[in-house]
Amino acid sequence: MLASSVLLGSGMMLAGSAGAAGAGATGAKAKLKPGVRFSETISYERDGKKHQVQGGILQLETEDEKILDTYCIDLLNPTQPSADYTETGWDSSSLAGKPEEAGKILWILRNSFPQLSIEKLRESSKIADLSEDDAAAGTQAAIWHFSDGADAIPDDPQAKQLTDYLRQKAVKLEEPKPTLSLNPAAVSGKSGDLLGPITVTTNGSAVALALDEAGTKANLSITDKTGKPVKSAKNGDQIYAKSPAGAEPGNASIKASTSAEVSVGRAFTGVNAQGKHSQTLILAGSQPVPVTAAVTMNWAPTGPIPAVSAKVDCVQGAVVVTATNNGDRDFTFTLAGQTVTVPPAGTKSVPVKVAEDTAYDIVVTGPNGFKEEFKGVLNCKTDTAASPTPKAPSASPTGPVLANTGGGGQTPLVAGIAGALVIAGAAAVFTLRRRGRHSRA
Repeated sequence: MLASSVLLGSGMMLAGSAGAAGAGATGAKAKLKPGVRFSETISYERDGKKHQVQGGILQLETEDEKILDTYCIDLLNPTQPSADYTETGWDSSSLAGKPEEAGKILWILRNSFPQLSIEKLRESSKIADLSEDDAAAGTQAAIWHFSDGADAIPDDPQAKQLTDYLRQKAVKLEEPKPTLSLNPAAVSGKSGDLLGPITVTTNGSAVALALDEAGTKANLSITDKTGKPVKSAKNGDQIYAKSPAGAEPGNASIKASTSAEVSVGRAFTGVNAQGKHSQTLILAGSQPVPVTAAVTMNWAPTGPIPAVSAKVDCVQGAVVVTATNNGDRDFTFTLAGQTVTVPPAGTKSVPVKVAEDTAYDIVVTGPNGFKEEFKGVLNCKTDTAASPTPKAPSASPTGPVLANTGGGGQTPLVAGIAGALVIAGAAAVFTLRRRGRHSRA
C-alpha cells in the first residue's frame, strides 16, 4: 500500500476528525454478483496471440438488493469476487482522456441490449435471429473496441453482425450527470458565517440532508442562502452550513441521501476486501437505488481555516489534493515533497502520484486533532504491464479452460474447443457452467 501522509502546519485550532473516504466517492455503491447474465465467446489478439474471453452482462447488487446491469470497460484486468463498487465520473476511471470513445460507448449502451428489448434490437439492427446471448456478447465486443482499443470479435455470426452494426453507428454523446453529488466536497469559514455554497446535483426527486453527530453537538444548522434552516434539497439547489457566532474551532459533515435511478453510462470502479482493484464496469441498465454523498465543514473564529478535499484525476494519474483557506492568516502545508502556502481566500491543488492498481491512504492532519483521510485504489488504465497470465483451473476433458477475469470467482466457462489441456498444480476445482464470466486465456 502506498501511504501518503500530509502534515498541515500553522496555528490552526480545529478539533475532531473526519472519516476516511475514497477521493471524490459519491453516488451509488454496490457489490459484484457472481456469474454473467448473458454471454458468449469473444476472440481478440494480443502480443501476436489469439485469446478467447467470455463476454456479456455483469451485475452489481446494492445494499437494498436492487440489481444493476453493467458491461466491462477494462478487458485485461480481472474482477475480484464480492468486490465493492462505487459510481464515478469518466475522468476518474479508465475512460479518462477518451471523450470520443466514452461518448460512443454511451451511444451503444442506449441503443443496444438491455436498454432495447431483444425484439426492438432485432428490428433496429435488422438481425432477425439475434438471441439475448448474441446481443450481450455483440454489445460487449463493440464496447471493448472503444474502451480498450481491442479488435474484439464474437465467435457467433449474429453477435458479430451486431458488433459491426454498433461500431459503425456509434456517435459521441455527452457524459451523464452523477446520481448524487455535493460540490465542493469540503467548505470552511469563520464561526457564525454561512459556509458554502454547496451545490446539489442529482437525478432524484428529493434529497434528505442531515448533520453528523459532531455537527449536531456543535449546534450547526443546514440552511439556504438566506440562513433559513432546510432539511431537504432538489437538483440545482445551493445549501449552506452555519455555526453559532464565536463558536470554538471544529469540523463536521453533512450527509445527503436519496433514491434515484443511476444514469446509463456512469462508470463503476471496484476494489475487494484486500484493497485489490477489480475491473472497471459501465452501467447498462438501472432502477432506483439508494445513493449518498457528503461534504465536510471546518470553522473557527480566526486564523487559517482550511477546507481540504481530494479527487482522482486519471488524466494526471494522480489523486489531486485541494486546500482552500477561508481564514484571515496564511495556511501552510507540506505534501509530496512540496511546501505550499495558501493565502486567505486562496486555493491550491497538489497532485499526489499513485501507482496504478495500488491502494493509497492519504492522511491530512493538523493541530488539535484535525484530520482528513482519503483511501482508495487508483484504477485508470485498461491494460496491465504484462500479457494476461491464465490462472490454473482443474483439467477438463472438453478442451482448454478460459482463465478467469470477471464476474465472480467461482465458475469460469469451459470452452468447447477440441483437444484437452491438463494444467498441473491447480488449487481449486471449477465447475462447468453454460454462462461463466469474463475470462481470458
